[in-house]
Amino acid sequence: MLFLFVDGLGLGEALEDLFPLLLELSPRALEATLGVEGLPQSGTGQTALLTGVNAARLLGHHQGPFPSPRLRPLLRQSLYAWAKEAGLRVLHANAYRPEYLKRATGGRRLMLSAFAQAALLAGLPLLPLGHPKALTPGFWEDPYGAGAQAAALARSFDLVVLEYWALDLAAHRHPDTLPERFRELSQFLKGFLEEGGTLLLTSDHGNAEEPWHPKHTRNPVPLVYTGETPFWPQDLVGVFSWLQVIITSKLTKSDRNT
Repeated sequence: MLFLFVDGLGLGEALEDLFPLLLELSPRALEATLGVEGLPQSGTGQTALLTGVNAARLLGHHQGPFPSPRLRPLLRQSLYAWAKEAGLRVLHANAYRPEYLKRATGGRRLMLSAFAQAALLAGLPLLPLGHPKALTPGFWEDPYGAGAQAAALARSFDLVVLEYWALDLAAHRHPDTLPERFRELSQFLKGFLEEGGTLLLTSDHGNAEEPWHPKHTRNPVPLVYTGETPFWPQDLVGVFSWLQVIITSKLTKSDRNT
């Protein structure tokens, strides 16, 4: 299964033109405000997704883009840690430039996303560019081919996680490039789905769905899952326990068929 985390994607009317493929996949709406005033942020939103703990309520405010040191104990008990402890084959597939990792980890504060921090805390490597099991997180020369490559990786692991942050970056800094980023993401998804892979897609907060301003939004975020599920989570906090159920169920069915 591929867990494609798309940073900064909420649900909104503009997606009918910008990202119709998402709507064809019948996304469920996840409440992303975590019951806290203000605009949702990546640090607390991603931590909630990965741990099932309302990180914004714990801190008393939304926080980002990188999780604060107070959230690191939560990230030690993340989806990655659970998957490893359960004996699952799990891959954090993002490729990193060595110079970026040096800057991100060499200062007083760890400048890594909640996903990257959780992967490290679970003992997973952050793979360099060019590694055969690593995928660049966007700006693909051949997005359809990148999707097919992701599908091949997903066949070799129980869980592959990829952070796609290019959309949020464009919404903040280069809104004129958003149509290009949405087309890229659509082609990636087509390449993945054409190979028959199981897709999970969600986000941490809204942003790119309202391309007329650069700020985050309080819109719900999409949840797409192309496999079978006995129920659906209602908010970011519910995703972790839901994932535990569907991953375990998927593996149990696979064992029965072998």
